[in-house]
Amino acid sequence: MLLMNNETVFFNPGDAIANSRDFREARRSAEIFKTERPTERKIVIAEADGKELFAVYYADTQKTAEAGGTAHHIKDEL
Repeated sequence: MLLMNNETVFFNPGDAIANSRDFREARRSAEIFKTERPTERKIVIAEADGKELFAVYYADTQKTAEAGGTAHHIKDEL
């Protein structure tokens, strides 16, 4: 699954690995998580629409709006 920065994607906030109001802090949390739990799964840092909140998710936990997901925009991928 390829996620693009300019498209709206949906995630369930309860699936977040970490979150922060600061992008650098969210990115650092993602790096630490990936180092401590090596995986082939892609990790993304996404910004929730209108909330100024960055959350870290596994990319494959993406939802649809109909499935109750919250709109996000991908800011970075690991």
